[in-house]
Amino acid sequence: MIEIIRYLTRHKIRTALTILAVSVGIFAVTTVGGIAERMEAIIGDAETGALSRIYVWPKQFDRPLTENTLRQLRKVQGVAGVTATISDNLEKPEEGQVQIYFNPATFSGTYSDIPGLEYEPAVKVGLWAGRIPAPGSRTETVVSWDIAQEYGLEVGDEFVIRDRPFRVVGIFEHVASVALRTAYISYEMAERLATPNPFLGVGMVSVVPLPGTDLEELAARIEREVMGVEAQSPKESVEQARQQVLIFSLILGASGVMALLIGTFTIVNTMVVTVHEQRREIGLKKALGAADSHILAEVVTQAAFIGGIGGLVGVLAGIGVTYLANRMLFEYVGMNLFLVTPRLAVGAIVFTVLMGVCAGLYPAWQAARLDPVVALRGGGGVVYAARGLSRLIYLVRRNARSILTVGGIAIGIFALVALGSLAEYINSFMESFTASNRGKVLLQPEDRDVPFGRSTVGLIRRIPGVYDVVLSSGSATIKEEESRFTLRSELFYGVEGPLGEYGFDTPVNANLAEGRHLQPGSLNEVVIGAELARKYHLKVGDIFTIRDRDFTVVGIWERVPYEILSGFNLRAYVSLEAIAAALKQPPSIASITVLVAPGYDAQSLASAIEEEFPGIRTEIGEAVAAEVRRDFVILIAVMVGVLSIAVFVGGISVVNTMVIAVSERIREIGLKKAVGAADGDILAEVLADAGKLGGIGGIVGVLLAWPLVLLVNFITLRSTGSTILEMTPRLVVGSVIFCTFLGMVAGLLPAWRAARLDPVEALRTE
Repeated sequence: MIEIIRYLTRHKIRTALTILAVSVGIFAVTTVGGIAERMEAIIGDAETGALSRIYVWPKQFDRPLTENTLRQLRKVQGVAGVTATISDNLEKPEEGQVQIYFNPATFSGTYSDIPGLEYEPAVKVGLWAGRIPAPGSRTETVVSWDIAQEYGLEVGDEFVIRDRPFRVVGIFEHVASVALRTAYISYEMAERLATPNPFLGVGMVSVVPLPGTDLEELAARIEREVMGVEAQSPKESVEQARQQVLIFSLILGASGVMALLIGTFTIVNTMVVTVHEQRREIGLKKALGAADSHILAEVVTQAAFIGGIGGLVGVLAGIGVTYLANRMLFEYVGMNLFLVTPRLAVGAIVFTVLMGVCAGLYPAWQAARLDPVVALRGGGGVVYAARGLSRLIYLVRRNARSILTVGGIAIGIFALVALGSLAEYINSFMESFTASNRGKVLLQPEDRDVPFGRSTVGLIRRIPGVYDVVLSSGSATIKEEESRFTLRSELFYGVEGPLGEYGFDTPVNANLAEGRHLQPGSLNEVVIGAELARKYHLKVGDIFTIRDRDFTVVGIWERVPYEILSGFNLRAYVSLEAIAAALKQPPSIASITVLVAPGYDAQSLASAIEEEFPGIRTEIGEAVAAEVRRDFVILIAVMVGVLSIAVFVGGISVVNTMVIAVSERIREIGLKKAVGAADGDILAEVLADAGKLGGIGGIVGVLLAWPLVLLVNFITLRSTGSTILEMTPRLVVGSVIFCTFLGMVAGLLPAWRAARLDPVEALRTE
C-alpha cells in the first residue's frame, strides 16, 4: 500500500484529477441519493401512521364536500368515523399577487368523530413538551418542532395566527424525515381564520375504518354509496407515492451514474498510462519471480485505492453540501430536501471501490501479460497490424485514451441533450401558455355567499377596460364513473363567451383543425380535443355521448404536443346550459374570465374590479404564466445542475488526458521550440487538440441522444397521445459549441504548462 501511495504522489496532478473526477461523480450520487432517502423516509413515516385512513375527494372541484357528505359517509358499513381538516397559511397572502408555496408554515384544525384525533400530525410523532389543547378550546395551540424553532416558541408563550393570539400548550417532537411547519388549533377557529374559499367546503375529509375492515372494499363501497366522491385507500396512496419516488430517483439517479461512468473512464485512462510508465518496473518484478496474479492484484489495488479515496471525498463533500442546502432551504422555503443516511454513505464508498476494481481490470490484465524481456528493453507497446480486424484493434488500443475521453464527454452531453430536449418542450409549452392567457383576468368569489351570477356579469361589463367576458362552470369527467384526479382524465367544460373564446379553460394557444366553434346557448354541440377524436373515432358531424347525453361534434381542436402538462387533447367544450343538463343540475358560474380591451392595463383593471366588487378575487393571466414559468425554471435548473456534474467530470477527463498527452510529448514539444516554435504556437496546438476532443465528444453525445429522443417520443405518443421531448437546432448546435469550448477551457492548464517548457530540459527528458 505504501508503494502504491508513493507512486501516485509522484504524479500529483494526474492522481488529483482522477480522484476529483470520481469524487464529483460520487458527490452527485450522494446528493441525489439524499433526495431519494428523504422521500423514502417520508413515505415510511406515512406508512407507520397511528391509524389507517381512506381519503375522500370531490369528483368535481366546484362541488366541495359538505356536512351532508359527512353524514352519508358515517352511514357506510365499516366506517368508524370521519375527520375533516381545514388548513391555511399562517400569513395572509398579499392582495393582487399570485403565490406558489413549497411547504409553507400553516395552521390546521381538524373535526373528528373519534376523540383524540383532533390534533394528529401528518406523521406519527409524540409530544416533546406540554400537552394537547383542551377539548373545545379556542385559545390554545400545539405546534410542531419546526414551528417552535422557527418562531422561538416555548410552552406557555403567546403565538399570533392571523392577528389572533393563541397560547402554546404543547410542542411535538422533531421529525427527521420531513419538516412539519404547522400550528394545530381547533376546527372552529381554523374555519374562522382561513381565507374564504367557495371550493373548500368542510375541508380535507378522511374516513377512519372499523378494526378488521378491508380498506380496499371499504373504499369501493364509499364510492358506490356516496354520490360525487372518490375514495383513495392507504395502499393506493402509498403505491402512488412510491411510483413518484421511483420515477424521480431513476431520472436524477441516472445523472449521478453517468457522472460515475465518466469517472470510471478516467480511472481506466489513468491506469493504462500508469501501466505504460511502469512497464520496466513490471518487467523487473516478473523477471525476479512475480506471478501474473501478483501484477494483476497490484494494478487493481491501485485503481481500487483511487476509487475509494474519490468516493470518500465525494461522500464527505455531499454530506457537507446537503447539510448547508437543508439549512438554506428550510430558511427560505421551509423544507429539508436531503437525508444522507449511513447506508447511503457507506454504500457509495463501497460502490466506488468496486468501480475502481472494474476500471482497473483491463489495464491490470494488460500489465500481467507483459513479456518481462520486452518490458525491460523498454518495449511492450502494441504490435503493429497491417490490415483487417487486427489493424482496427491496433488503432483502437493506440488511441484508447482519446476514445475514453471522447466517450466520457459524449455520455455527459448525451444526458444534457436529453434533458435539454425536455427543457425545450417545457419552454414551448410555457410560450403557448403565456400566449393563451395574455390580456385576461380571472375572477372567482372568495366565499359561496358572494353574489356571482349573471347580474354580476352585467355590472362587470360596464367597467372601463372590459372588452368582453367568458363564463365558465368548471369541469367534470365525461364518464361519471371515472376519476378526475389522474393524468389521463377526460373532462368536459361548460363555457359561454364571444365566438372562439374559452377563457382560462384553454391552457394553451390552439386553433381548430376542422369544423367551427360553439354557438352560444346550444344544448347539443361540442368541440373536442384531438385525442378524444382519435380515441373514439370521431369527426365533425358525429355524435359524442357525454353523461348519457348525445352531442354533435361541431369542431375538433388541432393536436397540441403538451398533453402531459395540459391535458388539452382530452378536453371537450359545451355551453353552460349543456353541462348543467348533462350533470342534471341548475346552471352555475364557477369563474369569469375578463378580456382586457386594447390600450388598457390588466393589473389596473383587476384592481378596479376588486375595488368595485368586494369579495371577488382576481388573477392576471400574465402573472399566473410568469409564476408557473418560474417554477418550471427552478425544476429545470435543478436537473440541469445535477446533470451538468456529468459534463464537468467530462471536462476533468479532458484535463487529465491533455496533462498525460503533454507529459508524453515533452521531447516533441522541446524539439519544436528548439527549431523556432513560439510559446503561442504550442499553446494554440494543445488547445486545438483539447477543443477537438470536446467537439467530437459533443457530436457523439448528440448523435446518441437523437435516437433516444425519437424512442421516448414514440413511446409517449403511443401511451399518452403526446410527445415530451423537443430536440431543436439551437440545442444541437449549442451543445456541440459548448463541448468544444469546454474542451478548450479544460486544456488551458496543460497548454500553459506545455508552452512554458524549457526546450533544453525537454530534449533531455526520457
